[in-house]
Amino acid sequence: MVAIVGNAIPPQRKRVLDAISLREPDRVPVGLWGTVEGYQNLRKGLGLQYNVDTLNYRTGSTTWTTDVAFELDLAEKLDLDFVRISIGPPGGSPGFREIKFEEVPFDMGIPPPDVEINVDEWGVIRKWTPHEDGGYFEMIGYPLFDATSAPLEEGLKELAAFPWPDPWDESCWQDSPIPGMTLREYCKYVHEETPFALMGQGGRGGLFEQAKYMVGYAKIFSDFIESAEFLDAMLVKLTDIEIEFNKAFLEQCGEYVDWLRMSPEDLASEKTAFLSLDMYERQLQPHYMRAVQETKAFYKQKNPEGRIQFHSCGAIPEPFMRHLMTCGVDGYDSLPPKVARHSNPAAKKRQLGNEMFFYGGIDVQETLPWGTPEQVRAEVRARIWEMAHGGGFLLSSSHRLEHDVPVENTLAMIEECHEYGVYPLPEEAPEGADTGEGYEPWDPRPKRKKGRRRRREAAE
Repeated sequence: MVAIVGNAIPPQRKRVLDAISLREPDRVPVGLWGTVEGYQNLRKGLGLQYNVDTLNYRTGSTTWTTDVAFELDLAEKLDLDFVRISIGPPGGSPGFREIKFEEVPFDMGIPPPDVEINVDEWGVIRKWTPHEDGGYFEMIGYPLFDATSAPLEEGLKELAAFPWPDPWDESCWQDSPIPGMTLREYCKYVHEETPFALMGQGGRGGLFEQAKYMVGYAKIFSDFIESAEFLDAMLVKLTDIEIEFNKAFLEQCGEYVDWLRMSPEDLASEKTAFLSLDMYERQLQPHYMRAVQETKAFYKQKNPEGRIQFHSCGAIPEPFMRHLMTCGVDGYDSLPPKVARHSNPAAKKRQLGNEMFFYGGIDVQETLPWGTPEQVRAEVRARIWEMAHGGGFLLSSSHRLEHDVPVENTLAMIEECHEYGVYPLPEEAPEGADTGEGYEPWDPRPKRKKGRRRRREAAE
């Protein structure tokens, strides 16, 4: 591993710092993000040792699936530019513990499952759902499902009495990807002894996203209308916890973290935002404002140059993005390309590329798992051309690498970024790039069906 001499900034870290500062680096930075099983698949394919038991990995967020930090030997082997690290869950990794059906403290409304179930630090109940190469933890029990439809006073009492996770539980930072190192020692080591930039994540469950897990996906949207006061009170509490998790993480290692990813959210489908702009402004924006502002103020005390990155899947329209920027968000991931064109990666760059940085962009729905290496390379070229002129782009997968991504496709993504992503970038658009021709911006008004318009015209 390249040694750091004095205060010299190694090239890997410098190109990341340039990119998140909206300067053109020498080359587009590249990094990886994956599930435990995706990580195992990659290490196995590269001939590296790996832990067979998925529960033996130190994991970060348990809100949906288990994220694992890619170890430094793999980052060095693949010539990556940055690595990721998350605060651990209260009680220690992996963040789940087995629970008997009769011990669940609320009525899940289902008969006892025929498989073991577990509970995370938020009280959300899951069962293991297998697939051909592993499985995932499927949510089956939402601890505050009934509280939203109870009388408000009763629901607020249940909210106040709920056993929320403790962000300052010391087990959150007692371990790291290097056995024997605490979280602080690990981050210090990465910063002082390796060439990699370091992205950290302190928050555990997000705000809107964690609210879905607490009350249920099927209920959250009606709750915005039918249980608005309860939902607002819950979002206040979730914001409190988000801020404290971020502060706990930054207190341990904020001076070693180059940028911070705020807790993951999903604000949109592949076509448009889940909420109207008015509902977002009224019911979510104030909570994001407080979460980002308080976190960023604390972070700046540790690292005055620190940046904040926000995650959401889906097609987030430009007005929503600008609201996030007013909160203090500096960057965004993960640039899913197969979304409505008004909010695809190229549109994001055209709309906001002079104001924020972007991370991700290479499709995990089809291209990486099912495409050929040359198709992966073609998408890398297109995404770099769309996103990286003027700086502000860090290339990675558009979501976690899963177990079904062939190793040769991951290698093709990295290699093409190294080869094509050298500055100055080509001016001519590669095949498949979105040049903006024929682009139509997001329209908040629902589209009318053509048949109805024709019938009205005929009637007139």
